[in-house]
Amino acid sequence: MKAESCARKSRENIPANVKHQLLQISRFSCSICGKIPIVFHHIEEWSKEHSNDIDALIPICDSCHRCTHGEGGNVFSKDELYEYKKNPQSPSILKKRLYLDRKKNFSFFIGSNFIENGRKANLIRFPDGSHLTSIDISDGNLKLSILERIVDNEKFHLIKENELIIDPSDIWDMRYSGNSLKIWKIIDSKKRIFIELIIRPDLIVIKRMETTFNGKPFRIFKPRAPHKTKVIKLKQIIDAYESEYREISDQLDMLPKQYGIYKGLDIDTFIKQSRKDIIKKQFEQAILYEHQKEFKWDWPKYYQVVQKLFEDSEVFRAKERMTTSLPKEYERINMHISEIKKKYSSDFAELKGTIAEYGGFIFNGTIMI
Repeated sequence: MKAESCARKSRENIPANVKHQLLQISRFSCSICGKIPIVFHHIEEWSKEHSNDIDALIPICDSCHRCTHGEGGNVFSKDELYEYKKNPQSPSILKKRLYLDRKKNFSFFIGSNFIENGRKANLIRFPDGSHLTSIDISDGNLKLSILERIVDNEKFHLIKENELIIDPSDIWDMRYSGNSLKIWKIIDSKKRIFIELIIRPDLIVIKRMETTFNGKPFRIFKPRAPHKTKVIKLKQIIDAYESEYREISDQLDMLPKQYGIYKGLDIDTFIKQSRKDIIKKQFEQAILYEHQKEFKWDWPKYYQVVQKLFEDSEVFRAKERMTTSLPKEYERINMHISEIKKKYSSDFAELKGTIAEYGGFIFNGTIMI
């Protein structure tokens, strides 16, 4: 057979809009038994019909899919499959056991924030003492839990002791493949990513999330890059304060000495430097105020920008810390983080610039051990 003839008969990818419609019909689960994850089965054989029309497909799980291709013939007739498609199982809650019990060690990334093992520390702690992520190893097996939301102090879990729990009633779209989960919901009349989660052999990453905990919004997201003209304007604000600071600093340096040396300490130099530090702090606060006013309090998008501009500034750059005083544990953790990022480089390439925001606080690059 000629190559071009083979290409014409090779199976085409099912269009995304067709998959989406099928998922909504079956409520994101197997039409036959209600399990997840699912595949899309051709009721009318592709080899005969070459059709990816929605009428020719049914969403079913791997187990039921094997029953349609088992030895000795199909378990389900075409009429039965059409009936299951017309009246799917559609459970009210989708559940799936995650096989994590035998695992002994996990590293977590909540956005760009690292949590070692997940049980020693947590990024978010709520007033009732609960955490966004938690691990229980009291009986020798690892049990992972991740909170989805808290409403009037009632907790709803996405994962509870290794069991995935999904309410499909308000989902717009969902992708689940065993080691990854992505759910879209309609939030504020817009289709938004409610959760994006990946699970690797030694790593769990919450890449995206948008929910509330007792009315307070919580988000893990990557802000869009700010417009260049706004960054330039912000740089001009910092430059103006830098010039003013240098002018005041020079004036302080020219003041005559009054106090001299006391016990080896140059009192005049100490007083002048203290005044400079106070002025610098006041200018930093003024810059933040100017940036909030200019950019309509869009903190997540521009706070990182202003911090980067501070780092590039000779005046407002933070003093370098003494690396020799860092404990060995810190060095070990940094090395561990580098190894994880190298091992899962494609996952972390997408995480660059991701922040977590809760209750007015922004978490970016935090290390919790």
